[in-house]
Amino acid sequence: MSSGPATDSKMYQTMQRQPADLQRLADTGWDQASRAVDLIGTSERIVLAGIGTSYHAALVGAWMLRAAGVDARAISSFDLARYPDQFPLEVDDSVIVMAHTGVKRFSGEVMAAAGATGATVLSIGSLTAEHEGSHFTLRTVERETSAAYTSSHLCAMMVLAQVATDLGERRGSDGVTGWRAALASLPEQVARVLAREEEIYPIADYAASHRTYAAGAGPNEATALELVIKAREAAYAHIDALAAEQFLHGPMVAFNESDLLVMINVAGRATDRTAGIAAVGSAMGGRLWIVGEGIDLAHATTFALPDLPEMLTPLLAVVPMQILAWQIAAIKGIDPDTFRRDDERYKAAFGLLRL
Repeated sequence: MSSGPATDSKMYQTMQRQPADLQRLADTGWDQASRAVDLIGTSERIVLAGIGTSYHAALVGAWMLRAAGVDARAISSFDLARYPDQFPLEVDDSVIVMAHTGVKRFSGEVMAAAGATGATVLSIGSLTAEHEGSHFTLRTVERETSAAYTSSHLCAMMVLAQVATDLGERRGSDGVTGWRAALASLPEQVARVLAREEEIYPIADYAASHRTYAAGAGPNEATALELVIKAREAAYAHIDALAAEQFLHGPMVAFNESDLLVMINVAGRATDRTAGIAAVGSAMGGRLWIVGEGIDLAHATTFALPDLPEMLTPLLAVVPMQILAWQIAAIKGIDPDTFRRDDERYKAAFGLLRL
């Protein structure tokens, strides 16, 4: 593999730490999940808020909480803060704010505004994040030093999965059947995926110089969107993502035979459709990277994943996306940790606004 700043980056080191971080939560995180459910367990509606990678975790969390039997939705922290009349909160609602650092502007505004309505406010953040206005903070990992967040994102989803599991079990929901056992196996499964990084390198090498599209359905729409954030912020890559059906209905006409399609094709209710869309891409002459269940198509490479309950699959499917983004950065000789603040012009531009 090509040498470069990314090969010894904080992003890479943090990715490699993920099995240990997950194992710690698998061993000790159920107590905080139970406390959270004590606070939100009677709520019939839960709003999850976040921005960027945290918003993608919120999207996945909403799918998991709906499986647990509660009305859950993900809303951008900015939208919830600036348009509260569009998302009115009631005293019986709960709000979970995804805020790894605890310093982002709109995360704080959402916690304050939600608390003022009488809703129960929980937050998810690093081991040291301070969340003023949160009634209880669920902890994930130490604060990340790379701008390309990896373990904090995966562990935030793990925490949400534990909350959803506990809540669903208390409510007698069939939607969370087998989740405890599946989450117990996740650290080892992530370790095995990380050990297969050489399988991904040819795809990264191709993506580094070709237009790339990513698509996923159901809870894995968020997985495709997360690849875009990671590959753009880590490697300045030319990549777009959409929900699989949205990609098919219009944007796919821009797909060319030299392009790469990353299709998340995990076992579940959407498999027939994601496989069908991949077949359309293959017929167009494009190159395909299938993550999940293999599809016998021309120019397709499969990165197989073990089966998990469908709502939990983003917790594993996101790991190949992280590796792909990091490898593109390594190939291009880009430091994935800096958020381009090592360029004075970009640093000054970012300084015009408070995140």
